[in-house]
Amino acid sequence: MKNVVIKNLNYSYNENTPVLKNINLEINQGEYVSIVGQNGCGKSTLCKLIIGLLEKDSGEIIVNGLSLNKDSIQEIRKKVAIVFQNPDNQFIGATVEDDIAFSLENNNIPREKMITLVKEYATKVGMEDFLTKEPSYLSGGQKQRVAIADALVRNPEILILDEATSMLDPAGKQEILSLVNKMKLENPNLTIISITHDIEEAYLGDRIVLLNEGEIVLTCRPDELFKNSELINQYNLSVPFIVQLQKKCQELGYQINDEDTLEKIGEMICQSK
Repeated sequence: MKNVVIKNLNYSYNENTPVLKNINLEINQGEYVSIVGQNGCGKSTLCKLIIGLLEKDSGEIIVNGLSLNKDSIQEIRKKVAIVFQNPDNQFIGATVEDDIAFSLENNNIPREKMITLVKEYATKVGMEDFLTKEPSYLSGGQKQRVAIADALVRNPEILILDEATSMLDPAGKQEILSLVNKMKLENPNLTIISITHDIEEAYLGDRIVLLNEGEIVLTCRPDELFKNSELINQYNLSVPFIVQLQKKCQELGYQINDEDTLEKIGEMICQSK
C-alpha cells in the first residue's frame, strides 16, 4: 500500500524563487524514508506541503488514497502527525499531561479514555514520571519526547520528523533516535518520513531520498549512497561513522559485512586480540 504518492509537484516562494521542481515520489506503508540534502534544497518545504501547511503551485499529493485539497485536508491531517525542529515551539499545555491530552480534547475523547491514553503514551516515550512537570523543568530531549507522544497519541498512520533532533545535544539526539527505532519495532505499519541533515540519522532509514536544488537526484538504500564516493563528493555529503568504521576494519583484514552493527564489530575486534 502506498501511504504517500507525489506527482509532478512544484512549489515556489515567488515567480523567481522555485523551491521544488517536478517532484515525483512514492512512500510505502511501514517504510522509514530519510530525506536529505544541503540547506535550502526544499526538504522541510516538502513535508509542509504533504500536510497542507503550504499550498503547491502544481502537481498532486495523495495521502492514503486521498488527493490533498481543501475538501480533504482535515481528513488527511488525522492520518499524519508531525514533530518539528524546536520542541519549545510545540509545547501547548502547562504540564506534560496537559500537552499530551490537548489533541485528545480537541477530538472529544471521553475523559476516562483520555486519562488512560495520556499515561499509556507518556510511558511509551519514557515520560511517565514527568506528567505533572512544567516545560521549564524538562531538557530538550525530554520536550521532544513529549512532542512525539503528542503525535503518537493521535494514532497516526504517517509520522513526519522535520529536523526533530537538530537542536538537541548528542545525548538528547540519541534518546530520540532510540525512541524512533523502538516505535518502528512496536508498530511496523507506521510510516516515518525523516527530514534531516544529520547523516547518522539518515542512515537509519530503509531508503534515502536525496534532494539537490529542489529536485530529487537519487533514491536508494542508505548503504548504496554512502559507499559511493563519487556521489558523496558530488553532493558534498558526510559519511556515517558506522560506514567509515566498516571500511577501516575491512582494510585491516577483519571479516566485516556491510550489515554488521557497532556492537558486533566491537565484539569481533575484542575477540581477535
